[in-house]
Amino acid sequence: MKLSVIVPMYNVEDYVEECLLSLVKQTYQDMEIIVVDDGATDNSIKIVEDMLPKYQQLSLVHKPNGGLSDARNFGLKYAKGDYIGFIDSDDYVDETFYEKMMNVAIQGYDVVVCDIHYFFEDGSGYVMKGINHHGNDMHKNALLSPMFAWNKVYHRHFFDDGIRYPLNTWYEDTPVTTMIFATSNKIGYVAEALVHYRQRQGSIMASNQSKRILEIFNIMEMVRTNFKNMNLYKKFYNEIEYLHIEHLRLYGMFRFIRSPYFIEGYTKSEHVMNMNFPNWERNCYIKDLNWKNRLFLKFFNQRTKKLFELFIK
Repeated sequence: MKLSVIVPMYNVEDYVEECLLSLVKQTYQDMEIIVVDDGATDNSIKIVEDMLPKYQQLSLVHKPNGGLSDARNFGLKYAKGDYIGFIDSDDYVDETFYEKMMNVAIQGYDVVVCDIHYFFEDGSGYVMKGINHHGNDMHKNALLSPMFAWNKVYHRHFFDDGIRYPLNTWYEDTPVTTMIFATSNKIGYVAEALVHYRQRQGSIMASNQSKRILEIFNIMEMVRTNFKNMNLYKKFYNEIEYLHIEHLRLYGMFRFIRSPYFIEGYTKSEHVMNMNFPNWERNCYIKDLNWKNRLFLKFFNQRTKKLFELFIK
């Protein structure tokens, strides 16, 4: 079955060649690679143009700058594959990535997920599971897992049915990935870290200083609305509640602590949780967290912020 891989590109001249070389060298042959120039102003376009004559599976399309979601949505117009993949242009993948993913997909799976290798500029790194197992229900397990778009392949029917990435926001993967997981017939899993996710430390630190970290509240409202519209809110209530705990009370709160917008983020998180999940502290998945995260959830508040800051790196 044909696979279309969409690669949004904006000012990544230091990384895009490594990314694309990892794609054109894939052991899976029946695939096209659509690079979406999102109005790049650096040398990225020339790097890709120099590669085009060498690799027939590679194509380049152009659009004005509109952000990551807009570039992904734009690339979908050109995708001819039975399955769709996305890769960010500063990351790279193992040469067997898509062969292993498609070997599962062609057995009738709507979406297939793999593990993720986080790597830093100093050479360090770690692996994150693509599916977190909490029981035998794969749909619920998937909804408790990383929401990234790019460690997955999707049957194109999701996008033919109108799913698109929300524009002009951070955290754009979450509402799309949750919808796909909830409505899939079968979810496949390859337990290998086949995608290498670059961590640029300066960029990570700068993002915590941006007011855009507060856009998570609009995204989580979008998730709640989507599940209610699909009549799946009750079925997946515990999982939706846990996603809110993770994004607004735990890992998201770690970002708020490091930002100038802590008071606003903390106040909004209290309001959203009290309004929608008043009993969130009894969520069944909290017990699966490590003791440090359980301690944080139990005791963190505005009064204890200074104490926890000593331990959060």
